[in-house]
This record gives sequence, structure tokens and C-alpha cells, in this order.
Amino acid sequence: MNAHETPRFSFRRASGVFFIGLAALVLAVRLYYCFQLTLYTTDLLRNLGYGKAFWDYGFALYDMTAFDLSPWPCQFLWQNYHYTYPPLTLLLFALIAALHTSMVWGKIVLTLFDALSAWIIGRASGDRWLGLLYWINPISIWYTSREGQFEGFVVFWTVLAVWALQRRKPWAYGLLGAAVQTKFFPLFLGPLFLARMSWKAPARLAREWAWGLAAFLPSLLAFMWGGYPEHLMEKNYVPPVNPISWSIGEPGVYQHFPVWLISTHWFVSVGFLLFCLYGMRRTRQVLPWIAPVVFVVLVRLSQMAQFWYFMLLPALCLPVEDGKLRRILFIWSAAFGLLSFHSIFIGPAGYLNPPDAVVILKKAFWGF
Repeated sequence: MNAHETPRFSFRRASGVFFIGLAALVLAVRLYYCFQLTLYTTDLLRNLGYGKAFWDYGFALYDMTAFDLSPWPCQFLWQNYHYTYPPLTLLLFALIAALHTSMVWGKIVLTLFDALSAWIIGRASGDRWLGLLYWINPISIWYTSREGQFEGFVVFWTVLAVWALQRRKPWAYGLLGAAVQTKFFPLFLGPLFLARMSWKAPARLAREWAWGLAAFLPSLLAFMWGGYPEHLMEKNYVPPVNPISWSIGEPGVYQHFPVWLISTHWFVSVGFLLFCLYGMRRTRQVLPWIAPVVFVVLVRLSQMAQFWYFMLLPALCLPVEDGKLRRILFIWSAAFGLLSFHSIFIGPAGYLNPPDAVVILKKAFWGF
């Protein structure tokens, strides 16, 4: 090109600049949120409390309630309920709390897991835009970086397991076992993983089973030394509150949230399921679609569910092999974040932390 020629527009270069710019902008927003008080939930403080206590009590924590953690501020949050998250989640918060109990630090670590998950999604799919779609998902932005929910940690192990399965690594089954021990939803990928086991290669099949079973060692230790998962099975452990229930005609289950949010969320769910049925027919495959379909159906049927659960949906959609359909699934997954959209661009809606909880959060925000 000589001095008199006009530089040609490069779509590839422009898309690269847009990609980096958008990712950086979202990173800035996420970091800003890490330094803000949580609006809807107090779970992060409670988890940090149990994480700090783990170094004194170990897995015996599963037989303790938050009230037993006095005089730490988390004693006032769900004080009469046992800790029921799986052991790898408890170990995560034990490691976080070992360095610092600041809620800012906890949210930064969880945001890092979201970044790693986005990178893995891009590598596993060969589609960097798919990773970006997860990174900019409003559910992930709000509930990881603002509220400190740990679903991003679950996503990390889940997408890592899917990536390893695609590469036919025996330890993929150990990674899935680890994912299940962060939260139980990755279990919905079980049919796909079982179907892809090396049933005709006994030696390789044995390694796959060995990895899968060995991964459950933390649960075995928690069972031997604590009340896990006994308390999880207790009747009426938590109040039957599900604002994303199929029963939109029963306002008692979503009394703190506006009707427009509940009804729109319902239609997004129905549309998602219909699209999955279309995807099964188009790809002539069923197994990759089982996990997202079962997840949406069962979460809305559950007595206890929350909006941030849908942060896991993209990870369950990752096994779908058709690139265009998979992108649509990731975009549609973001549509479940109506409350997150509203919170980010307009302001909070529905239930907010009560004043007494806000006082506790402020006092413990920089550590305890």
C-alpha cells in the first residue's frame, strides 16, 4: 500500500477489537460489582463463615448450624439450618476464607472462575464467541460478581468435564464427579457421559469408572465425619419458595416479585423447551439435549429454586454439536436473566435484603 491508498476495512480485525473491547468492558463492570454490597442474597457471607470454620471443625460442620458459628456475623443468617452444599463447595470456601474472609475477595475469586469457564467454553467449542456469550451473560455478571453466588464454580467443573469428554480423556468422568460435588445439577449430563463410555474396551472402561468413583472421595469423607447428605434430606429444610415455578397461577410462591417478571420467564422457558425439541429433530440426536431440557423442567418443578440457577444452563448446552444451534442456546440462556437485566440496566426489582441483614453485610464486608 502506497501513501495515497486508503486503508481497507478489515472485518476480522474489527471483530477482534470488538471482542476484546466488550470482554474488557464486562470485566470492568464485574470488578466494580465485586466492591458493591449484595442486594438480593446473603449466601456469600454464610459460605465464607462455614469456610473459615472448616479449619476448626472439618466435615463435622455438616452437623452444625450457622448459630454454632457465634460470634461470627454469619451466625444470624439461616441460623437454625445446617450446611447442605456438597463438599467441594465447602472446600472452595475454606480455601477462600483461609486467605481472607472479605466478601470482595470471595467475589473476585468466583469471578475468576467465570473467566476460566468462558475460556474453556471457547476452547471446547472452537468458538471464542461462545465463550464471550457466557462471559457477558447478565445472570453470570450479576449473580457471580455482584451477589457472590458460586454457580460459576459449578460451571467451571462442568465445562471442564465436557471438554475432557470431547477429547476422550478417561478423567472426564472424574471431572464430572467433581462437578456433581459442587452442586447436583451436572448429574443431568450423566446419560451422555454413560453413553460415551468405552463399553467395548474393558481396560479403558475400568479407568473411566475408576476416575469417576475416585472423584467422590470428598463426599465419602463428609459422610464419615459429618452429617452429609443426611440433613439435605430433612423435610422442610428450606421454605417452599420458587419464583420460577411452572405454577404462575399461585402468587404465594413468587409474592416478592412482579407479575411481568414471572410470566415472561415462563414464556422464555416454554420457548426454550420447544427450541430444544426442534434441535433434537434437526440434529437427529437426543443425548446432548437431555441435560438442558431436564434442567429447565425440574428446576421449575422444584419446591425450592432461584433465578441464579440458570447460570448453569449454558454449561449443560455445551455438548450440543451444531454450532449455530449452540449459539442460539447460549443466547436463549441469557434470556432467563430478566431479573439480572433489570438489575443491571434499570435497578433492583422484587425481594431485597432486609435492613437487619444489610447491617450484618456491611459490618462483615471487608472480613471478620
